[in-house]
Amino acid sequence: MEYEKYFKWAYAVGEAIINTEKVSPEKGRSLLEKLIYDLRAEETPGRFLKNLSETLTDYKLNKNILANISLNPEIMSKDWHADKFYYLKAAILSGLLNALSDTREETSGGEENE
Repeated sequence: MEYEKYFKWAYAVGEAIINTEKVSPEKGRSLLEKLIYDLRAEETPGRFLKNLSETLTDYKLNKNILANISLNPEIMSKDWHADKFYYLKAAILSGLLNALSDTREETSGGEENE
């Protein structure tokens, strides 16, 4: 499946944002939520990719964040039109959302066991 690799990449990026050493996990989740909301609003491939690359660049280079993330070059090098774009967008948003959900479950699961 072509889109599975984008899902896995987005999931890894989401985990990396949450687990960034410079910010608390709570702040990392907040950064990831902002990214999800911003990307969700973009309806054209160009604006979606611009927002994705600008935000990830900011999270990578901002001295207060310094997330250990990278942009998948394949995403930026392909032409995304019609359904292919919506499948890509869904795969990326799903990966980011699952990373957010998994870290919340780990946090709440740990509290229940204590």
